Amino acid sequence: MNRVHDVIRRYKASVEVVRHGVEIFVVGDPAGARLNAAVRSLAYTVSENSSDVRGDLLRAANALRWRRMMQPQPDGFHLAVTEAASAVVREARMLRGAVADEVLLDEIAAAAQGVCQTDSPVSGELWRSIEEADPSICAVVASSNRARAGLQEWLTSLSVPVLLPGELSDVSERVEQLYVVGPPSFFPPSLVTAPAANELTFLMPAWFRHRAIPVSRFADQADGAIKARVREWTVGDLSEPEAPISDDEPMEDVYYPQPIWRGRISGDSEPGPDEAEAWKVLLAGNLAIWLDDGDRIRALDPRQPEGERVTYAAVKDVVPGTYLVLRDGETERGAMYEAALHLMGPRAGAIEATQRGWKTALEERLASRGVRASIAELRARGVRSAARVRAWTETTLISPKNEQDLVLLLEWLGLAAEPSHQNAMALRRAVYQASADLREELENAVSRADLAALERDGRMSLDIQREGFRSIVVAKVQARSPYTEIVPRLRTRVPFFDRSGEWLE
Repeated sequence: MNRVHDVIRRYKASVEVVRHGVEIFVVGDPAGARLNAAVRSLAYTVSENSSDVRGDLLRAANALRWRRMMQPQPDGFHLAVTEAASAVVREARMLRGAVADEVLLDEIAAAAQGVCQTDSPVSGELWRSIEEADPSICAVVASSNRARAGLQEWLTSLSVPVLLPGELSDVSERVEQLYVVGPPSFFPPSLVTAPAANELTFLMPAWFRHRAIPVSRFADQADGAIKARVREWTVGDLSEPEAPISDDEPMEDVYYPQPIWRGRISGDSEPGPDEAEAWKVLLAGNLAIWLDDGDRIRALDPRQPEGERVTYAAVKDVVPGTYLVLRDGETERGAMYEAALHLMGPRAGAIEATQRGWKTALEERLASRGVRASIAELRARGVRSAARVRAWTETTLISPKNEQDLVLLLEWLGLAAEPSHQNAMALRRAVYQASADLREELENAVSRADLAALERDGRMSLDIQREGFRSIVVAKVQARSPYTEIVPRLRTRVPFFDRSGEWLE
């Protein structure tokens, strides 16, 4: 389907959605309601006491509540619920004797076990609705890759596609009904304002109170903005425990799992010779990396056709949802550098000597002038990427990306442009060749891998036989810190264990 045809189809679907309205099925879920009440009580207690001692329990409970709401498939297709429920019980047990309110600990543990032992009624309503409407004209919209993977496995026998909001341009023209799993507020307004089907239905548990349809921030200024009416239907057992915390109580109740950021500890100091400013990036599988300001990093896009999945992502484009391809225990750059020197054969020694020469001179100049002053001087000379001058001292970073920047840098250092410039360009070409060879092997490994499991779990290992690359991990980015930290350069881009993103989607 071309873009013009898709736009026309969405305009027609918009007319139908405005005419018939958006449906919201509000499904009673007593077990989920009990958990929600317990989580709200815990969140209120934590906020009142300004204490972090219950922080791990609250994060695990929030994750369980979120999964109950956004991934309602039955327990046999939902190991993530069992995992989160077990964590809640474990954290509650560890806090016994450490906090005064053990009644609350018992309640939240019992609520977690109750959720684990009962399927969400939302799943039964979703299955019934699809069968009643005819599976051949239905599609399901999930909130995340992990949610999609679980729902897709469960709905396999119905042959109903499960998509993310950003993939709705791929919806078949014969699809007339979209079922969106979760409250409207957790989905983009485009689901309503640019619908991919004539009928749109949200399914959500009754204990989540906010049911407003998302509206574009430009709606108030737009002439003739789409404003669909809402038809709400209640289903099932709506009974809930008496809420110890009123819905009107002012408190911060975060449903979507949040990353843990401790705050910058480096202050305003400049990185030392062997240090770098880097963002902390949380990855699936309790991993993290320090991401420096290099030009790019190897990534994987499972949506691309076979042979085109392994690519590079610009550092600025590394965001939640990006899949990074990382060498466990050491950066890929170091191995690529060694492989490139091997390709250079007898020229390697001379090339290493000139590289070492200008990088040593640069380190000395930065030490004497300071980084900020050096950047200003280089910019005055026309060096476009002067802000990255500190990174150029690293052995495995061959040279500035722009050739002219290297020539200007050498002049600033008082060095002859040749043979340093030509040697750097030759070494860079060798690195590209070594990288291309590795990419081919990675593509072959990816073609043998279970990409459905990658989308479900967010992490997998690749079987590579190449020397020095036998421990390759692919991991999904969960979050990226809003600030940089000064860390040893040798630690950048190397995966390490970190639980800060344990419960992120």
